[in-house]
Amino acid sequence: MPKIQELFAPAEDDQRLLAYRRKKWLRSAEFQEWLQEGALPTLSMEQALELYRASGGRDVAVFKTNTIEDVRDSLDFLLYDNIKLEGRFDECAAPEGAYRMAGTGKEFPSYLLCLSNPGLFAVWNSNAEGLLKRSGLAPAGARRGPIGIRYLDLLEGLNQVRARSGRHDFREIDELAYQSARTKSSTKTAGG
Repeated sequence: MPKIQELFAPAEDDQRLLAYRRKKWLRSAEFQEWLQEGALPTLSMEQALELYRASGGRDVAVFKTNTIEDVRDSLDFLLYDNIKLEGRFDECAAPEGAYRMAGTGKEFPSYLLCLSNPGLFAVWNSNAEGLLKRSGLAPAGARRGPIGIRYLDLLEGLNQVRARSGRHDFREIDELAYQSARTKSSTKTAGG
């Protein structure tokens, strides 16, 4: 099993990583303000679209079919309802979820959770899954069961990555996963 450090050679001057960081995390403080419970009732569709794009969302036309009221309700439920995290995540990410927004999957709600508390919640995307697989920390049931439970399993694995890599929060783990995926694809291209 490779060491986490071997999966990620810190190349802080990597232009692709810097562009990724700018798109995804540069405005974290501003986005966190928008996601405050008291600010959600005034969230605009333009702000919601900026959050969606920053999360990596690509189907803007479909996302725009959500009403701003539905977006606000979904964000309020995900971030502030008092039911367990796995239940909230399930309702926002599962295809049949009551609070799932058109044009979204697991990436958008996990990004919003990470924005709201980067020390506690991670982004769930293909980069994160790849990092867990390459590090030998992929949860056994990652592809089965309710999506909310699978998110908890992913968090557990990524928390181990965070502890072993010395990273401070899950935004850094997201960047590590991004760079690790790019390194792997560069090696694959160079070798093939």
